[in-house]
Amino acid sequence: MTEREHLPLPQGAEIAVIGGGPAGAFFSIYAMRLAKDMGKKVRLTIFDRKTFTHQGPAGCNMCAGVVSESMVQSLAIDGINLPPSIVQRSVDSYCFHSSSGEVYIRSPYTRQRGIATTYRGGGPKGSEKTGIQSFDEFLMERAAKEGAILDRQVVDEIQLNGYKPRLCSGKKFVMEADLLVGAFGVNALTAKKFEDLGFGYTAPDTIRATQAEMPLGKDWVSEHFGNAIHVFLLNLPGVKFAAITPKGEYATISLLGKDVNQETVKAFLSHPLVQKMLPTNWKLPERFCHCFPKINVGAACKPYGHRIVIVGDAASTRLYKDGIGSAYVTGKAAAQVVSLYGIGEGDFLRHYSTVCKEINRDNLVGRFLFGANDFICGLPSLSKGYFRTLQQEQKDPSLGTPHSDMLWDMFTGSRSYRDILFQAISPRSQYTMVRGVLGALSESFNLFSTALGKG
Repeated sequence: MTEREHLPLPQGAEIAVIGGGPAGAFFSIYAMRLAKDMGKKVRLTIFDRKTFTHQGPAGCNMCAGVVSESMVQSLAIDGINLPPSIVQRSVDSYCFHSSSGEVYIRSPYTRQRGIATTYRGGGPKGSEKTGIQSFDEFLMERAAKEGAILDRQVVDEIQLNGYKPRLCSGKKFVMEADLLVGAFGVNALTAKKFEDLGFGYTAPDTIRATQAEMPLGKDWVSEHFGNAIHVFLLNLPGVKFAAITPKGEYATISLLGKDVNQETVKAFLSHPLVQKMLPTNWKLPERFCHCFPKINVGAACKPYGHRIVIVGDAASTRLYKDGIGSAYVTGKAAAQVVSLYGIGEGDFLRHYSTVCKEINRDNLVGRFLFGANDFICGLPSLSKGYFRTLQQEQKDPSLGTPHSDMLWDMFTGSRSYRDILFQAISPRSQYTMVRGVLGALSESFNLFSTALGKG
């Protein structure tokens, strides 16, 4: 077996991690823990110029900052408990709004904690610093406690010196790494540097999203948004997903679409279903904290090479959601491969690529499910029947809540899309859906007959 097929991580290895977000931090935490458990000395350096304590986009990784309940549970099992200063609000339900009405769906699972809403940086630009701690900074501190070194230099040049990565900053040599970990994310220009190395990596396809912070005040956010993430099924032109997430004194608008911009945010806020949740005559300030990040909607080609592995959304991530969870899965998986198997291209092919491929295959099912959901919500008769079914399930959960559970799992990432599909095509789910649609059609017919009788 050649070195490229299998190469154990050497004693005293130099590991360079490009990117200090969740993917880089998770890889570093677990790589350092495993190295200690195996009695192997390594020197791991995280390169990231960003300080995650700064307010606004300068210190933020441009994400809604929602940590799923399964992610909270997984971190707790690993001894990483989120402190109160991290969690801006614990969410226990989703509220879905449409022209057919609204319905609150609570978690179908028993967890130690619910969904956590966090800030990825030091909070919105201009906000009060009190009570805000960056989720990303918290993970970086945990990585440092495990022995990782943080370096604020910008790695602007990467070379393969005899297949060994060589890093430079400002044309000055920084280090020669035994292993190079790309945790740079889809919003960084670093992807081009990895593509140019010639080992076959191609960055995933992306679409644009909008994250905007609404300063509404703690009392208003608590009273009108509560402990729920509000999803709006409005069929707005060019918008695939629209939601509002409560966070302390702010509510975060998240829009996903092809060409979303500030005008898209204003159009969303002017919709009657959104207006009723805002203070009377409230207007978005002329200057407000917002950003337009890219969102992974595809799969990277070959996110690994000899002595190189890429983690996080620059490799693979759950479709439309749970980017932090995917950073955890890919970062931890890569750390296990590096520590238990090796850093050769063959090691990553056999043990890491399977993790990415599983995420990518499941996303194909996710595309179908979201397409079906858009189709249902786009037809008034089906949409009304769908919401009638959800409302009946929440009113009397003792009869079962299959559709509520599916919708919860689709939007939180608590289960794989494949498992959700199997539940969707089950006879019980089909029966309850047909019953709900027929009930909605019957109501519409009775209203129509009554109107004719009065006429």
